[in-house]
Amino acid sequence: MSSSLESPYDKGIPRWDVLYRARADEVSKTRPIFTGDVFTGIQLPGSTGKTKARTVAVLQHPCSMRTNGVDLAWQVLVAEVSNRKILTEDEWTTGHFNLMPLPDLRPNVDSQARHQAANFDNLYMVKPENLTSRIASLSQLGVNLLLQRWVHFSSRVIVPTSTFHEQTVAYYEEADLIEDWCDELDSGNRTDDAKACMEWLREDRDGRTYQDMLKDPQSHSSIRRAMRSELKARQDKTSRG
Repeated sequence: MSSSLESPYDKGIPRWDVLYRARADEVSKTRPIFTGDVFTGIQLPGSTGKTKARTVAVLQHPCSMRTNGVDLAWQVLVAEVSNRKILTEDEWTTGHFNLMPLPDLRPNVDSQARHQAANFDNLYMVKPENLTSRIASLSQLGVNLLLQRWVHFSSRVIVPTSTFHEQTVAYYEEADLIEDWCDELDSGNRTDDAKACMEWLREDRDGRTYQDMLKDPQSHSSIRRAMRSELKARQDKTSRG
């Protein structure tokens, strides 16, 4: 295993955009809550006991925070996110182990609040109903880097991001599919739409399910084609009354 953590630097050049799937207005309301999602405006106490609106990042794996694949558990583990100067490549890879840097988290802001970081020393358990104002979703690489730093902080073991990728790629694709399903179907009830998608993914197909097949990235395109056909059939049925 490597002796240093990985970073979004590429040959010494910072590539902050590779950390994010969406920020600010790009964030989808239909995407299931996922590891690394950043939420703001949550009233939480600090070390002095003072309660104020705070920003947090979700730390839990998408399965561990759900009871049935759709509904969130009654509490979700998060880390506080606050302003933090940009770290150099060396600082990112060999120090600041208690942080997941989030540079350029707020790209439209010119103040010091533009660059932030999740602090693993400041953890909270929050209720799902408080996770409403999402300001960012991480990319697959961003999720893997977060997990690498979180596991290293907890165990001092450095696990390559490629290993995390193998374990998270199916769940990330599943979230993408649910988001696309909800956007396309748009019945007016996102929860029901998400559950319908999960039921479709879990439907038995000669001893296999699309959910299980998502573990093989080679199957992703065929599942997407099948989903488009399924959505068209459902929309046609609705239009016929």
